[in-house]
Amino acid sequence: MQVLQIDMATLGWLLFAAAAGASLLTLILLGLIGHFWLGPRLERKVDRRLEEGAAQLEERLRQRFMDLLTGRSREVIRERARDLARGVGLISGRRQGPMDKDDADE
Repeated sequence: MQVLQIDMATLGWLLFAAAAGASLLTLILLGLIGHFWLGPRLERKVDRRLEEGAAQLEERLRQRFMDLLTGRSREVIRERARDLARGVGLISGRRQGPMDKDDADE
């Protein structure tokens, strides 16, 4: 019967090679999952959000254009300026925080 003897340096290199192989296999598996499963899902989600954002932007621009045509633009600008001034605290003297907005609704 023949006995296989491995010195400590060879055993260390074999252990390192096994760890590197397992890490490489894990990275390849995660790369394939990300490329073929997670990537398309993320891309569809981004596309959907971009389409929703574009539709909202289009509606806002259409509304502002209609406001300009009907002459409401000055009223809208003044109202928005007042709303911004209230939100920043220029009119009320203090800035509204998240708790203040909830308290104002009640």
